[in-house]
Amino acid sequence: MGADKAWATGYDGKGIKIAVLDTGIDTSHPDLEDQVIAAKNFTQAADTTDKFGHGTHVASIAAGTGAKSAGKYRGVAPGAKVLNGKVLDDTGYGDDSGIIGGIEWAAEQGADVVNLSLGGEDTPGLDPLEATVNRLSDEKGVLFTIAAGNSGESGEATVDSPGSAEAALTVGSVDGDDQLADSSGRGPRVGDGAVKPDVTAPGVDITAAAAPGSVIEQEVGQKPDGYLTISGTSMATPHVAGAAAILKQQHPQWTYTELKGALTGSTRDGKYTPYQQGSGRIVVDAAIAQTVVADPASLNFGTQQWPHTDDTPVTKKVTYRNLGTRDATLSLAVTATDPAGRPAPVAFFVLGAKTLTVPAGGEASVDLTANTKLGGTLDGAYSAYVVATGGDQSVRTAATVLREAEAYDVTLRFLGRDGKPTPHYSSFLSGVTVRDEARFRELYDPSGTSKIRLPKGTYLFDTTVSVDPEDSGKGTDWLVQPKLDVTEDMTVTVDTRAAKPVDITVPDSAAEPRFVAPRYWYAGEGYNIETGVDVNTFDGLRTAHLGPEVTTGALNQQWIGVWAKGADTEYDVLLGGKTKKLATGYRKHLKAADLATVKVGMGASAAGKEGGLSAAGYFPELGGISPIPRPQKLPRTRTLHLSALDNAKWGLSFEQYGVPDEDRGGQGVGLHRQRLRRQAVGLPSRRR
Repeated sequence: MGADKAWATGYDGKGIKIAVLDTGIDTSHPDLEDQVIAAKNFTQAADTTDKFGHGTHVASIAAGTGAKSAGKYRGVAPGAKVLNGKVLDDTGYGDDSGIIGGIEWAAEQGADVVNLSLGGEDTPGLDPLEATVNRLSDEKGVLFTIAAGNSGESGEATVDSPGSAEAALTVGSVDGDDQLADSSGRGPRVGDGAVKPDVTAPGVDITAAAAPGSVIEQEVGQKPDGYLTISGTSMATPHVAGAAAILKQQHPQWTYTELKGALTGSTRDGKYTPYQQGSGRIVVDAAIAQTVVADPASLNFGTQQWPHTDDTPVTKKVTYRNLGTRDATLSLAVTATDPAGRPAPVAFFVLGAKTLTVPAGGEASVDLTANTKLGGTLDGAYSAYVVATGGDQSVRTAATVLREAEAYDVTLRFLGRDGKPTPHYSSFLSGVTVRDEARFRELYDPSGTSKIRLPKGTYLFDTTVSVDPEDSGKGTDWLVQPKLDVTEDMTVTVDTRAAKPVDITVPDSAAEPRFVAPRYWYAGEGYNIETGVDVNTFDGLRTAHLGPEVTTGALNQQWIGVWAKGADTEYDVLLGGKTKKLATGYRKHLKAADLATVKVGMGASAAGKEGGLSAAGYFPELGGISPIPRPQKLPRTRTLHLSALDNAKWGLSFEQYGVPDEDRGGQGVGLHRQRLRRQAVGLPSRRR
């Protein structure tokens, strides 16, 4: 990518600080032992060393000296120094608060470039990490190079946060032949359709420093000694951080705007769309020759709503800044592509001029107009590249516009038990025939009315309404419409007065509920929706099926409950099965004849041991879930009463525990859920 040519001109990042916010750095590695000038730990790990092996690899790509390999595996900016902010723990995970702390520390330490080879799923709107990146970019002039993420094989709108931040220079991954990695995160940005990633860089089979004994080193091994080879946008991103350090050395007065503009403008086209590659692949030697940049680096023309009979042309300005000392006369050209990858219709994107002179130290603009009415019947994302050439440089600017496929405005109203709008609800839509970005939508507005624009198709619509959000026992209504056909503008009302009570009991009234899990599973070609409602008891729960019955796919409803009397008597219940309609209310008072009684002896290998007994109910071919057992002192004998209705099957499992496990301690669902965490986005080496 031309770093060696930059070195030959005297630029290697000397005097520049790159903050690597990652899993820590092994400073004993010869390539990094003199590079790290400050370190701080923002995780629960013991120190800033790298026991995972990700941060060491990333840091050496950005600024490793190559000492152990006689320079063969030196980083892009070996003259730069590194700030080691450990924001991901020894398992490769971290939380937003720790990452934000690391970002703020890096800015306080005077970082010129901050590398974040990490990410988590993006959502519409501005999250705290995105906001921090945008704020410190503006306040401090720091450039953030951030990985696009490795979910590209899932399709569009897979760029991670905080790579989705507007100010970030977001990086996708290509191989040595400039072929886009299948895993590289793709745009458009969730929520507004903006161009992300911004650029690509080498990220496939990258050899860089190994942290001996680390998780990654043990997984892939060293080859050659002291180095390992892995792939991912995590590896692509520090290439760009190093390139930015070289530019910053050359132009100390430049802030993130100029650095981002020069790096995006001087890229090489990889014959991909802006949502795949941004402006193209980084070229360091072209960037150091750049004096004209586009600001902003890309243009988003937004969405033209369906139907397109009334579409009107939209014009935006491509603004060029001349950072040099001589006027620059630019020749302008635009090439456009339709959603199928073919040339867009003539005049779909049109420039207002073919040449433009940008005064030294000044700026000049040219109009770019997008006319989606010319798209005929082909809907989707149209893209263009505006290329300005003059002298020995060129400036590439990506532009996109979305010609919306058939879609409609849907209003969703949520009424409480008093028939009035309620704020105490949670709701989601999951696409049955709709894919990609529109597949899953969470809904909420405190007014009790949500408005959303949805592509034509069939959705599952799930709503939970609480009488008191802090106490499910006061009343919870669960209403589900498995088949919501969106074929026109429409209003859908969820009226909890349609719900009926759930009443499930066991023969012994002295037994107390320990765990309940009302749930359903709806699956078919291209969709698999499995969820439930979070309540502590069936008392106060009401349910309703909304809309028509299910005619395609498999719908399965399950009522799971555990009641206990004392420490050694338990009632385990699984009811339900395949259905075409979810239950509107449900009543089952189990009798002794409906239950099979099993006495289970729980032994121990030594005195003082604890163990757990779990009864897992399931339907053949449909599955189930297994409660997590409570630790009990051993030995002992327990009596289990297992429901024998609806063709339920049961499996028993017994564990004797060694050291205490903090994940055990209460009855719960066998699927352990954790709060959202950010993850390192480098992967073991494999060709993409």
